[in-house]
Amino acid sequence: MSDLVSIEAQVRVGRGKSYTRKLRASGKIPANIIGKGQSTPVELDPKLLSKAWKSTKQFNLVLNGATRVVSIQELQIDPVRRLALHVDLMYV
Repeated sequence: MSDLVSIEAQVRVGRGKSYTRKLRASGKIPANIIGKGQSTPVELDPKLLSKAWKSTKQFNLVLNGATRVVSIQELQIDPVRRLALHVDLMYV
């Protein structure tokens, strides 16, 4: 598993349409980590996400100093600009 891409994430504090629009304008992607009965909202840097999507759809997620392997469950892409809009992740 050492060949997986590592992507850093921060926990999202804001919610709603205006917050996510500002988040995307600043170059980040809103994401959710779906777990057992709970969901954790995070924000990701999209630069390495495309590399993870094209290879194995799995990557190392660094959140609050802890590293865990996650898989991409759903990726929403803008049809015109071909940029990621939102991603749902699940722990492996």
